[in-house]
Amino acid sequence: MLIHTIRVHLQCQRGVALPVAMLSLLILSALIVAFSMMAASEPILANNQLQVAQARAIAESGVERAIWALNEGLSNPSNPQALPNPLVTAGAPYDGSTTVPVNINGTQAGVFSVTVSAGATSYERNIVATGWAPTNTGSGPKSKQKIQVTVARVRFLDPPAALTVRGEINAGGHSLIDSRADTSCGNKVGTYSKGATTVGGSAVIYGAPDGNNIANQSTDMTQNAADATFDPYTYGPTELNALKALAKANGTYYQGSVLFNASNRMPNGIIFVDTVTGCNIDTVCGSNPNPTPTSDFGSLTIHGNPALDPSGIFSGVIVVAGSLSISGNFQMHGLVYVQNDFTYMGTGTGQIVGAVMSQNIRDTSATSIDTDTGGNSTIVWNCGYAKNGGGLLPPTFTIEPGTYKEISG
Repeated sequence: MLIHTIRVHLQCQRGVALPVAMLSLLILSALIVAFSMMAASEPILANNQLQVAQARAIAESGVERAIWALNEGLSNPSNPQALPNPLVTAGAPYDGSTTVPVNINGTQAGVFSVTVSAGATSYERNIVATGWAPTNTGSGPKSKQKIQVTVARVRFLDPPAALTVRGEINAGGHSLIDSRADTSCGNKVGTYSKGATTVGGSAVIYGAPDGNNIANQSTDMTQNAADATFDPYTYGPTELNALKALAKANGTYYQGSVLFNASNRMPNGIIFVDTVTGCNIDTVCGSNPNPTPTSDFGSLTIHGNPALDPSGIFSGVIVVAGSLSISGNFQMHGLVYVQNDFTYMGTGTGQIVGAVMSQNIRDTSATSIDTDTGGNSTIVWNCGYAKNGGGLLPPTFTIEPGTYKEISG
């Protein structure tokens, strides 16, 4: 009985191998077809990705070309390939009317068109560059990428005096403020203030307009100037952010309270001392509905001989989102820009050659120039140092942080 049952079961399984084999063949055939299709499409997909990357790189070439033309207009305006400054209307190829080929090893990789237009301010430019790979004509496959950026340069404020203060000035001791030696940017007064300028002790202020050696005359000082007259000599938020970016790239961006002295020396370049939170002191920032509190302001203190440069002279720009106090034998070539109070009590051969500006944005305290009668603070106007930070402030257009925008074609 058992043998009969086993024989019946075996007879019932007869012929099952064929359907299993057919099913396996069907699955294998489907996989082969799928892999064949993938093998055929993958090169196309890979080539598309390559063309997209090439188009993006070519568009970036257009942006770089436009930035070069803008900077060439600053340094070499006679170059016919340069863009003029100030920008009126950009001509070809910077008006988007023509395409520029990009060749690699003699072979065209693609073309780009670029448009340059005036920005929201006189020191900003808008750039739109479109790249095609391998070409923008014909019926063959091609990729298109567009890049939009805003570029800006650090504006030369061209202050009206060696010392410009949006408030009062107290000059005492043996301090010297002199604008006579350099008239390359016009005849500057010694001091320019919103309030009164008080001169005491042996302090001396010379301006260039009268061209004489008689100090402390009305032609040497401009007092009680209207508040609006300081606006052209004020950095806006966009400019301050650009200066922050430059300082960060230089490794000289700080926040809160900072001290430079013989033990902690300051390198050349842009020194930016920001608020504790990084918010501009005259604006509302983040979720706080009120402007940045005074407790958040930056503070920079400089004591004698702090320069890291072997010459003993600091060259660059100092920007403080708060107050600055300088004492001792400090020598500097460049621009000092303080958003609040500035106090200077120098000794020895210390002097600031360039320009000093104090905005007193959130404080009515007077700027003190050497109120210590034993000191000899010195500020000497120099247009070149004020303009380029002692030769270390790049006068070029650079991309503003946060403005780079990529648009797929």
